[in-house]
Amino acid sequence: MTYCIFTDLRHYDVKSGTQTSPSDDNETLGNIHDIYFDDDTWAIKWFVVETGHWYSSNKILLDSKYFTQVSPATRTFHVSISKADIENAPSVDEHHPVGEQRKSELLYTSFGQDTLFFPGYSGVLMPQTLIERSAVLAEQEMDKQEADVSDADYADRHLRSASEILGYTVSAINGELGPVTDLVINTDQWNITLLALDTSKWLPDRTVVITPESIERISWEESKLFVTMSKQTIEKSPQLCDLKAIKTSYVSTLSDYYLYPMM
Repeated sequence: MTYCIFTDLRHYDVKSGTQTSPSDDNETLGNIHDIYFDDDTWAIKWFVVETGHWYSSNKILLDSKYFTQVSPATRTFHVSISKADIENAPSVDEHHPVGEQRKSELLYTSFGQDTLFFPGYSGVLMPQTLIERSAVLAEQEMDKQEADVSDADYADRHLRSASEILGYTVSAINGELGPVTDLVINTDQWNITLLALDTSKWLPDRTVVITPESIERISWEESKLFVTMSKQTIEKSPQLCDLKAIKTSYVSTLSDYYLYPMM
C-alpha cells in the first residue's frame, strides 16, 4: 500500500499519460484544488482539478478511477484521459459537497424572514401578508425541488470536501481533542485511511491519528467530528513518528488497536 497526505497533494500537477509511458498528448491538464469523498465509505469520489485558462470551466471534477499514478518526487498525478476528454468532465457546479449545500439552504430559507433587503439599504420591514405569501411560495418551491431530486442529488448528500474538513474539531465521548490537520490517503484504493489531529495542547510533540471508522457523525453547523472513543483511548494509541512516512505495518497495528479493519 502507498500512502500520502492531503496537504501534500493539493497543487500537484495533473498530466495525461503515465510517467513511464506518456501519451502522445502528454500535457498538463491542471492541478489538484480539492478532493471530494463519501462520508459513509470515506472513498474518494472526485478530484477537483483547477484547469486555469485553457478550458472554459476553471474547475472540473475527475473521477478517481482515471488517476493511474502519483509521483511525489515530481509532485505530479498521471491520469488516463487527455485534454480532449476534459470536455466531457463535469464542472464543480454539478456536484456540491455538503458544506456548500448547507450554505445554499441557509441562503434560500433566509428569504422567508420578515426583512427584505435592497442594495444600499439595511432592511425594509415587509407587511404580514407579504411575509405569509413569501413563506407559502418558499414552501411550494421547496416541494418542487424535492420532487425534482435526481439520483446524483441523493448521492451528493454524503459528499464532503477534504479542504473543509481540515480545521474541524474532533470531539471524543469525554471532551474535545483538537482540530483535524491532515488526511492520510491510500493511493492504491483512493480512500481516506486516517485523520491527523492537532493535539499540541494536551499531547505535545506527538502525532495523533484516528480512523474514519471511529467517526460517528459530522456536524457542519458545529464544524465538528464526533468519535466513539475516549480521550484516554486515543492517548494510548500506537506512537507515530512521521505522518509523511506511514507504512502499511503501522496502519495494521493501529487497526488491531482500535479494532477497526482498515483495508
